Amino acid sequence: MTTWLKFHTSPTQQVEEMMRKTCRARATLIRTENEKTVAEIIKEYPRLIDVPGMIEQDFRILFPTSSDSLFMKWPVTYESILTYADKQISWREILNFSDEQKSNMTVHLLPLLFPPGMKRKDGKKGPKHASTEDGCTSFIQVEKVGVNIPAFLEAVKKCQPFILAVGQLESPEQVFVVVERQTVDCGSLLKGLDICFKLFYILDMTYPWECINLWDFVQKFIYGLGAGKGRHKSVPSVSLLINFLTSAATEPSKE
Repeated sequence: MTTWLKFHTSPTQQVEEMMRKTCRARATLIRTENEKTVAEIIKEYPRLIDVPGMIEQDFRILFPTSSDSLFMKWPVTYESILTYADKQISWREILNFSDEQKSNMTVHLLPLLFPPGMKRKDGKKGPKHASTEDGCTSFIQVEKVGVNIPAFLEAVKKCQPFILAVGQLESPEQVFVVVERQTVDCGSLLKGLDICFKLFYILDMTYPWECINLWDFVQKFIYGLGAGKGRHKSVPSVSLLINFLTSAATEPSKE
């Protein structure tokens, strides 16, 4: 079935069924064949990227209790995140948003709530710290309408997934997840967040070090996957936000 899938994108129902049947074997191979690059994995399993719904289907099979978590939690969580952000940083001046698109606004806000990541420099003393801009662009890149997508992809140097929003910050006209210079059409920022996170697990990739704390939060609070790919011990800002949101969710409603 794997060979057939490499050369066929239709009939759609047959592709979906074969992808479903090969999901667990594919996941095991991806996790055990450590010498393969992400590009080689995508070449071996191209239907993950170019057939809509296959990333979600694999994730649902592997993590059935977490698959719908973002869309279940986000509608009752994002306003609490905005409330928390108002107490922490002057984010409204940084992002310059109106109040019309609060859900999208909150997605853009996430990297500002946690310190950018840091990593050890090869052969040098002391860690390398990412800038706030690095933390934001390793999560979401925003381009103007009319951007030459093929040229943009050709210039991409990172292999880890990130969200590409085309148009206005708060209401982009197109949203993609970019991985290895290929795109997955998502349609909305929230869907882009969902697909991007799930790709880290389906392709067994580490989070970008520049925004690791953001993904640590998404993993532990939104999807409830525990230690997983994130930090064994979260940085204080991640723990503080999780505690705030957990408390907010348990408070009795004021009517």
